[in-house]
Amino acid sequence: MDSMTAESSAPVVLRGMTWDHPRGVDGLREADPLLIARHSVTIEWEARSLLAFGDQHVADFAADFDILVIDHPHVPDAVEAGALLPLDGIAGLADLAKESVGQSHDSYRYRGSQWALGVDAAAQVSAFRPDRADGAPVFWSDALELAGTGAVLWPYKPVDAFSTFATLLAQRGAPLARSGRFLDRAVAGEVLEFMIRLADAVPAWCADANPIDVAEALVADNDYSVGVALFGYTNYSRAGFRPRPLAYDDIPSFDGRAGGSTLGGAGVAVSASTRHPELAIAAAAMLAGAEAQIGPYTAGGGQPGNLRAWRSDRANETTRGFFRNTLRTLERAWVRPRVLGWPDLQLALSHLVRDAVVARRFDETTLDRIERLPAAHLTEEIE
Repeated sequence: MDSMTAESSAPVVLRGMTWDHPRGVDGLREADPLLIARHSVTIEWEARSLLAFGDQHVADFAADFDILVIDHPHVPDAVEAGALLPLDGIAGLADLAKESVGQSHDSYRYRGSQWALGVDAAAQVSAFRPDRADGAPVFWSDALELAGTGAVLWPYKPVDAFSTFATLLAQRGAPLARSGRFLDRAVAGEVLEFMIRLADAVPAWCADANPIDVAEALVADNDYSVGVALFGYTNYSRAGFRPRPLAYDDIPSFDGRAGGSTLGGAGVAVSASTRHPELAIAAAAMLAGAEAQIGPYTAGGGQPGNLRAWRSDRANETTRGFFRNTLRTLERAWVRPRVLGWPDLQLALSHLVRDAVVARRFDETTLDRIERLPAAHLTEEIE
């Protein structure tokens, strides 16, 4: 029964789906004693791959779970499929919005309702080996110059190629899907040319790398010292996670202000198929709230979405200042549109962009194909 309290003899067991990395799993599991104490509920977490997290439709698996950790562009399709419960009426929703890192909380709003709560905040940032580099490049010109020495890595698997493309467009003042125009062709051409220059300067294997692959390469025994335009993973800044730690800093930019980075992260949502809606909603609210986020979630290896946690001295001491060093990037990040069909559009765009970078060439036909993608995949207008 959803009215069960902490005095009940046995907690209700909910099934949760998250993504398969210590950042995606460990903090959630560490918060379980708090859920038991406050709501007499425990969550058994399963994990799917990072690729599935970005590409798989929520409706494909929502019916098998009570709690879901999702990416914000999937919200519209999940809502249209009836896969999620709205979270508008939960206690403390205004506080969660106020305490959000950047637009993490608002990124889960759609058609005037809240469909998930920001439990994890991330954006494309920079990483470096503090024993090899004094810091990360501030400007993209610095990154290119350093890349010429063989020290720089940049992941550009399809989804990461898309993220960098979107980030650079936003940094150049021409973000995707703005003011009724999906693409500024002139700026897009300049951005693709820049990405090709960057690809020429980093190792060839970066074409098949994601941010985790780059982080693992940076902590290994080699000559790499800096990673650029990769989503941050606070785990690599923690003592003992790997033999050598990484430090993180703002993403490079053209003006030094670190704006426009593609917002990532994750939100905790409630499946419309749950048999325990009240408990599942209460559990989601607790996982996203300051008590769990500042405490067991972050201590257990999670990357919180709560601003109080990002400003916590303890959290920054245990992560080499990860949160303070990258907060500016998070607060100025670009948010992907929440519109029906975006996940499929993003997948198609990811391959188009990455193919052009790998081939080291593009033409007007490439830009034509990118411009046609919204008509092929979206079923509502981008506001």
